[in-house]
Order: sequence, then C-alpha cells, then structure tokens
Amino acid sequence: MAISWAARSRKAIRIFPFALVLIIALLPSVNSDLALGADTGKIDKVSIPSPEKDFPIRTVYIWTPPGNYLRSSLPVVYLLHGWPGSPASMISGITKPLIAAFAKGAKPFIAVFPDGNAKTHVDSEWADSSDQKAMIETWLTTSVIQAVESDRIRDKSERAIAGFSMGGYGAGIIGIHHPELYTQIATMSGYFIIDDLTGAFATTDKIKSQNPSNYLNQANKFRWYVSVGKNDFTHPIYGQATYWTNKLKSVKAPYVLHMPPGYHDFNFVGNEIGLIANWFVWPKAPITQAPQSPTPIPTAITPVPSISSSPAATQSP
Repeated sequence: MAISWAARSRKAIRIFPFALVLIIALLPSVNSDLALGADTGKIDKVSIPSPEKDFPIRTVYIWTPPGNYLRSSLPVVYLLHGWPGSPASMISGITKPLIAAFAKGAKPFIAVFPDGNAKTHVDSEWADSSDQKAMIETWLTTSVIQAVESDRIRDKSERAIAGFSMGGYGAGIIGIHHPELYTQIATMSGYFIIDDLTGAFATTDKIKSQNPSNYLNQANKFRWYVSVGKNDFTHPIYGQATYWTNKLKSVKAPYVLHMPPGYHDFNFVGNEIGLIANWFVWPKAPITQAPQSPTPIPTAITPVPSISSSPAATQSP
C-alpha cells in the first residue's frame, strides 16, 4: 500500500514532535518579491498585527486571479494550510487548478493564504490557545478580514473558508464558530475531532469549544463540501469524512461528500480545488449593505448523540 509523504510525516510528528524543526526547514517559502506574472495572477504579501505573544505580526498572501476584474467585486475565499505546512505549499498546489477552473466557467474569487503556524504550540490547530500565545482564530476573523477586504467588506454570502488537513479542521471549526462571517465551508482531508498534539487547549471548556460536534445546532447554516482520498489512511483523517457528513445529515445540513481515489497530498488538493470552485455559490452581484461584525467564539453546546461513521450518500437530500 502506497502512503504519501504527507501521511508519513504527520504520523512521525505525532510520535516525534521535535522532528518538526527539521521538516519546517525543508518546507518551501514564499518570496516577498514573488510575482506570478499576468497569466497566473498576482500575489500580495501583507503583514497584519495579531493580538498574541508568538507572532505579534503575522503574514498573509492574497492572490488575485488573472483577468480584468474589479477586485472589490470578487468574492473572497480563505484557504488554510496543514501541519507541517505553509502558505507557499497551498499557493503552489492551488492557483493553477483555480485558473483552469475559472477559464472553464467557475466564478473567479480572491484566494487568501494566511500563515497559521505557531511557536509555543506548534500544532496550532488554527486556534486561540488557552494561554493566548497564539490567537489565530481571532486574528483571522477580525484583523485579516478587515485588511484583506479593505476595498469592500464582503457580505457573508461572498466569503468562504476552506482548508487541507489541519487546515480542514481549522476551516470547519472556525466556520461553524462564525455563521455571521461565512456561509460555505470546504474541507479537504480534514478531521472533526480534537487532535491537539502540543497542548494548545488546556481547559475542559476550551476543549469543548474546539470540538465541532458541540456546534451541530449551527451546522445547517452552511453549505458543506467534505472530501478525502480513498487511499488516505492518515491518522486522524481516516474515516472522518463519513463521520462528519453523517452528523451533518442528522441536522439536515446541506453537504457534498466526495471520496475519489487519492492520497494525503497536493495532487489530491489540486484535483479537488477546481471542483470546489465550481461548487461555490455566489451572489450574482456584490452586496452593498453593511455585513455583521465578527462575534466572540460561542459557548459549546451539549453534543448530540454519537452517530455511526458508516458511508454516507455522496450528497445530502
């Protein structure tokens, strides 16, 4: 059975967390002077303050697709990387498939690649850590949106959140925390349970607040795209797509479940992102009324009874 590098590396990090230092050194980085060219779009690097101790200034890369678009008219999608991972890995795996999808009729959007890495709790889970040394969710849902969308703050129907691996978990939990900000959530090889490997969640209340199952009462406020490769046996990803879509089905949340052949790698991501671009539903014209502001992370509710992870239909009723 073939296992991708990403699957092997995440499993190794679960056993040997300090191996991350070497792995991060080998990851690609995005050059601050990166210019993709007229045919591949434009990358803008933005440094945005964060209310935390680890990285008081965090970096975001904003990709505008090629074409003569009025930037303020385009929807915005926030794309979260995995661990180990970086904005560069997402950019290299996603932008070309998106250009192809847009050329074939998918509505173009601005793609935003924030850096969700952390120092103290290196497995950040895209969260606000209990000790507030990382405040990534707060940063992403406040300062990043305000900076990226400074030309026009989008209505929530013009904004989506998506991610791969740990970023799939991040997209799911941040999205479901904030129905005032997003209406569409796409997860690629994500998970929907607690997998805090480096102690970011130190209290019972924090652990509850980071469990997506505790927010199922809000799940039907979103459209969900949940995908995983059939050959992806990475822990804790394996079985999570059917586990979560069964829960979505129980609360009548609209979802698509896609499980094509594939592994835990960027070949899978590149194939999926074009499908996701076509799956997104956007308003026909920009919405001008003032959108709602981000709210604090809501208190976790009592979870619904556990639901079997038996295979679900490819699309909800």
